[in-house]
Amino acid sequence: MSQAKERLSELKDKGLITAEQYNELIAALDSLDPELPAAPMLPAEPEAPQPPSQLDSPRLTVHVVTAEAARPSQPMTETTGNRLVVRLISEDLRVRGVMGLPAVRVVNGQSSVRTRQNGDTTEVESALTGGEFHGFSFHFGSDGGDTVELEVPVDMPCELKTVSGDISLENLHGTLNVRSISGDIDGRSLTHVQSATSTSGDLDLDKCLVDGDVVTKSGDVEIDSCTVHGMLKSYSGDASARDTVLNDADVLSFSGDVHLEGVTIQGGSRLKTTSGDIRVELDQHDVMVDVDTRSGEATVRGPGVDIETSHQRIPVGLAAVELSAHTGSGDIDIRLT
Repeated sequence: MSQAKERLSELKDKGLITAEQYNELIAALDSLDPELPAAPMLPAEPEAPQPPSQLDSPRLTVHVVTAEAARPSQPMTETTGNRLVVRLISEDLRVRGVMGLPAVRVVNGQSSVRTRQNGDTTEVESALTGGEFHGFSFHFGSDGGDTVELEVPVDMPCELKTVSGDISLENLHGTLNVRSISGDIDGRSLTHVQSATSTSGDLDLDKCLVDGDVVTKSGDVEIDSCTVHGMLKSYSGDASARDTVLNDADVLSFSGDVHLEGVTIQGGSRLKTTSGDIRVELDQHDVMVDVDTRSGEATVRGPGVDIETSHQRIPVGLAAVELSAHTGSGDIDIRLT
């Protein structure tokens, strides 16, 4: 059994994860790249690595630097590259974009990860996956924490995955694809969220531009002060947006509620839940409102409009954009200012 699977087995035996979560995490591990052979043990006091031969492996640039922000016992590592890929098992992940930074820095959690340069891609991988990278391994001793913290160039594209850890992101302007199996995803000031998915965690985005899908199976989706072109979806949780622009967007839930507050509709949007309620407060009128509930009541109020119905298309003002709200067994309440 691999180190990662042994660790997950320990978590299950201690009652920290359920048998169902254990099976999901094992399946997620099996979907990752095949494990590489186990890395040899390094001495307690690591020496500066020698650059590999250009004939034997791709060019790798590594700097061990000291900065005021780093703890004295935790020297930061810095690797060059134009793209970042992170794959972690049980560690939490924090990534912050820094303007003018020339390379990726591992600020915290160095002993939990191994890092390599693969062409123009910087790869950071949990040490639990085991193995050297092209015969080269990084290890910097104990850091006393389970959080991996990275600083990256602000415009760097990132692909970030964790199995059981939370992901926290801030000030990133490159394309982002983020996935956690059982952790939460929290993002602030992200300008190109292409995808953010979690199996059992919550998704919380603030001041972000979403151009893709934000999906969780059993958590909540909360969006604040964002622009969304794509889909917000929770299978069994609530989906909500506040002070947000929906530009040709879908907001969906199967068994939870859909709630919009202070939202502006551009290019049409669609709200749908199977068994929850839909509540909407728009900072606009001139909307064509299409409501449909099978066993509940729908109320639409706005300038010159005060209607209670179950299924109706209702023009408000100039009806320049369309908002549809459909629920199977819940109520619908839409207010336009």
